[in-house]
Amino acid sequence: MKAPELPRNEQERLAALNRSALLDTVPEERFDRYTRMACRIFRVPIALVTLVDHNRQWFKSCQGLTTPETPRDISFCGHAILHSDTFVIEDALNDDRFSDNPLVTEAPFIRFYAGAPLHDMDGFRLGTLCLIDRSPRKFSYEDEALLRDLADCVEREIRLQATSAFYSDLKQSERRARSVIEGTRVGTWEWNVQTGETVFNERWANICGYQLEELEPVNIQTWLNLAHPEDLVESERLLNAHFAGELDEYDYRCRMQHKDGHWVWVHDRGKVFEWTDDGRPLLMYGTHADITAEMANLERMQQQNTALSILNDLAIDPETDDDVRITRALRLGAEYLDLPLAIVSEITSNVYTVRWFDAPPDSGLSRGLTFDLADTYCAITVTRDESLSISHMARSQYCDRPCYDQFGLESYVAAPIYVQDKLFGTLNFSSPSPRPDGFSDTEVKFVTLLARWIAGVLERQVSVQTLKKLVEQTPGMLYQYRLWPDGSSAFPFSSPGIRDIFQVNSEDVEKDASVCFERIHPDDLNAVIDSIQHSARDLTGWQHQYRVRRDDHWRWIEGRATPEPLADHSTMWHGYIVDIDDKKQIQLALQESEDQLRRMFELSPIGIALNDYYTGEFLDVNEALLEPMGFTREEMMASNVNLLFGDATEQVRAQILSDLKKTGRFGPYEHEILRRDGTTYPAVTQGMRITNSSGRALVWSLIEDISERKKVDRMKNEFISTVSHELRTPLTSLAGSLGLVAGGALGPLSDQVDRMISIAARNSEQLKLLINDLLDMEKLVSGNMVMNLQPETVGPLVEDTIHRLRTYALDQHINVQFRDPDCQHQVVVDAQRLEQALTNLLSNAIKFSPKGSEVTVTASPKTDHLEIRVKDRGPGIPQIFRSRIFEKFAQADSSDTRGRRGTGLGLAITREIMTQMGGDVGFDSVEGQGSEFWLKLPYA
Repeated sequence: MKAPELPRNEQERLAALNRSALLDTVPEERFDRYTRMACRIFRVPIALVTLVDHNRQWFKSCQGLTTPETPRDISFCGHAILHSDTFVIEDALNDDRFSDNPLVTEAPFIRFYAGAPLHDMDGFRLGTLCLIDRSPRKFSYEDEALLRDLADCVEREIRLQATSAFYSDLKQSERRARSVIEGTRVGTWEWNVQTGETVFNERWANICGYQLEELEPVNIQTWLNLAHPEDLVESERLLNAHFAGELDEYDYRCRMQHKDGHWVWVHDRGKVFEWTDDGRPLLMYGTHADITAEMANLERMQQQNTALSILNDLAIDPETDDDVRITRALRLGAEYLDLPLAIVSEITSNVYTVRWFDAPPDSGLSRGLTFDLADTYCAITVTRDESLSISHMARSQYCDRPCYDQFGLESYVAAPIYVQDKLFGTLNFSSPSPRPDGFSDTEVKFVTLLARWIAGVLERQVSVQTLKKLVEQTPGMLYQYRLWPDGSSAFPFSSPGIRDIFQVNSEDVEKDASVCFERIHPDDLNAVIDSIQHSARDLTGWQHQYRVRRDDHWRWIEGRATPEPLADHSTMWHGYIVDIDDKKQIQLALQESEDQLRRMFELSPIGIALNDYYTGEFLDVNEALLEPMGFTREEMMASNVNLLFGDATEQVRAQILSDLKKTGRFGPYEHEILRRDGTTYPAVTQGMRITNSSGRALVWSLIEDISERKKVDRMKNEFISTVSHELRTPLTSLAGSLGLVAGGALGPLSDQVDRMISIAARNSEQLKLLINDLLDMEKLVSGNMVMNLQPETVGPLVEDTIHRLRTYALDQHINVQFRDPDCQHQVVVDAQRLEQALTNLLSNAIKFSPKGSEVTVTASPKTDHLEIRVKDRGPGIPQIFRSRIFEKFAQADSSDTRGRRGTGLGLAITREIMTQMGGDVGFDSVEGQGSEFWLKLPYA
């Protein structure tokens, strides 16, 4: 518990409290009426006017409690006077400051508290007007404003008390009395009861809109002339009762006519202070306080209370027929507003239709009656899209509307009705008579809230209809399943889908669910029962997959439900059951397939890794990857993909990420992988990006250890290099000698010898070309071939290459065409090596093209490179050969190519040349339709 702090001005506040002369005084009706009113308005059992003294809070007025005071250190009001705002505790048990307070844990068992501070005329907070309830409750902004209004009335009484204290000094000092009378905002009067002479201050006259001089000479008749005739009888009765000693003072709320003609409410209070010697009243002093605003507030509170009562009654109405409920709401609303016509309309396009109404029998209204929307008052409401009130149509801005001519309604109040955020229609109340006092804010607010209530009823209708359709269309069955402590069970509700699941009707299981359990597979029955009992015991959600008999076979179904304990110790589940047989069969097949894939994964001779696409963390690896790297599975799983590409350049890593982002694949890339012991081994890595069932992006990678392949390649290259160098010199001599013999250097030869010498010469030349290609390949791979890169114009280079091959093309009956001879784009290349690469592509195209066909060459500028394309009409590249086409000694093995084989190095050399020049080579091919090889060259 937290004791209230002391205000900063505590000493001055206590002094002001003592000056009020209210402490330890007898109860007074003027305060008691407000606490009674507060209890009725807010429907609370306890209402108090409290004054917070030095060490106590004392109750000036008390409704619902018998004790006159409580200690200040446990008071709620001690907290309330620390600020001017209303202090609200909606549930004291949930507030650490009060949860263990004796006033909460013991009588009066406070759970709710709302206190509005009471200020004296100097602004000191003397105490509160507070509400107390023994149950927690909500307190809205409107409630706070209403409580503040009542507190203002109590403050007025406190201030009037202070004013009355001044009157006790009138006998001591005429000057002081006159100063007080003239200086106060409260009207004061002095009346000689015997002579009728009166003294009014200026404020007394101002309350009625006059200057005092306008009323002079003044006497008791001045007051009688201004007082409302209906109030004079009660005023005279109260005066006589005071004169007779039956009342301590005269206290009456009455009306006086303002100079403008309207009536103002005044609180008229007075007391006889001097009597004649024979006991008759002589001099009487009193005050007039303008309480017009206060009475308006009370009237507004009464209106609000009535409106809230109507809305509350409608909200808790047990009636289930919506037509009856809406019609009753219209009747209650019409009675509250005192208007004869009440309508709920529906607006469809430009048509206004009466859906519900309350009206006199001769009104001519009927349900379904339609009007053109433009001819109705509701057209104004729809245009404004907010609540509308018209108190006198003839004097309003809407008097020229056609609806006024057609219906002649003078007073009208309406609000739009929205159902699921769409305009349904309007709620409107009207009368052929004007409303002199207009519509109050409370009345307009009432219509707005009533329209929302009707909208809620209509939305519920729509929701029920929608839910019914959804239930009918929902696959499987929706249900409520109830299990009693004795083990009996039933389906109080089940949708028509139960027929598809259990082949029974809803009526069959409404009181006994055993027929459904009889259809469960014997192997699954005990597990189903155990899962239900576990859900009932722990109140956890129920989910289970099991088989049921349908016709002559078993089908898998799945059920999900949420349990709810009931007062009789039974349990009710709310859920659904669906047929998952097809999905289950697929799942089982997938499980089997997954098991097979897992075995392949573990037994694969190639390393396989699964990584998260975004974080790179390892999710799975196989033994074929762990073994060469030397890491344990735990060490790998604690690392990320950088372990595989630690030696790769930043360019390679960026290219991998770019490939995965663009195409979903990367590689193959050849690189070194770091072992656990610090050594490395060569590998070829490639992979693809996938998305799993939960939406997570993953990457599968294949990491092939190519140590042995590298070793074999190295041995092969060394062998080829050795053989090439060793054969080149004798082969050159041999080829030269054969050429001389074939040229007749040794004299004429017989035809048979000449033919054999020619064959030997051609084969030696072919062998020399092979050796030259091998040596070029060796230089390219080892990096020993010097590249003289400089800007070159593409067009002339291509034309020179075609020119050198023209004889070969004519021999093969092939026409070579360069489509872009004027191409002047410059690229950075080694001209000799580019011509060598282009020669390889053109010679292949000529070699594999059918006789009489055409080989075309194009040079196309792209955004960041130039592209040279060589297209033939040959047989195309077989699908099985495409992955190996740029490998050394690779040749397609088909009947169409056996007679046209070369060295198998041309394309491999071309790839190495293009790589070292910063370009690229590739192809597009369709079997039976030809091939198109391309070279990508960087711009100068």
